Amino acid sequence: MKVYFFQISDKTEINKENLPKSVLEHCKKTESFAAAEALIQMGAENLRYGEKNKPIADNCYVSISHSGNMVAVCTSEKPIGIDIEKIDYERDIGKIAKRFYLGKELETFNSTPTPEVFFGIWTKKEAYSKIGGEGVGEVFKGFDVFDLEDYDFQTEEINGYMLSVCEKIKGC
Repeated sequence: MKVYFFQISDKTEINKENLPKSVLEHCKKTESFAAAEALIQMGAENLRYGEKNKPIADNCYVSISHSGNMVAVCTSEKPIGIDIEKIDYERDIGKIAKRFYLGKELETFNSTPTPEVFFGIWTKKEAYSKIGGEGVGEVFKGFDVFDLEDYDFQTEEINGYMLSVCEKIKGC
């Protein structure tokens, strides 16, 4: 597994000459172009977008996320998902946790109801959802990340952002 995250700005320049036509047709934002360019530099071959806007490469599994001015990408030989979120200290995280968290997720959050704990769980849920191309939504209510035995999660707080990677480790 390779994970790469980086900061972009309004002045970030993208070399679109190296990007495949399918990527050029799909991407609209600087963040998306930057993520695609990074995946290609990481070795993703024939990068394109499939159903549900999920990036696909011929030689590896890939995933992309961006939040604020940060972009995160990953590649792996196994199904993988990544999520990065800016930790928001103003959001009503308790209300969101009650709506989307289940069982052990809700217990963990309620025992330490901090933004760091909330976004640690949230990014895990979103990273897992991206493996199947689902993303955020009602699907979040259908699983508890602490009960997913066939998946490995790595989560880290980095400069005010929470980053989680989920990789399928069994049944590939």
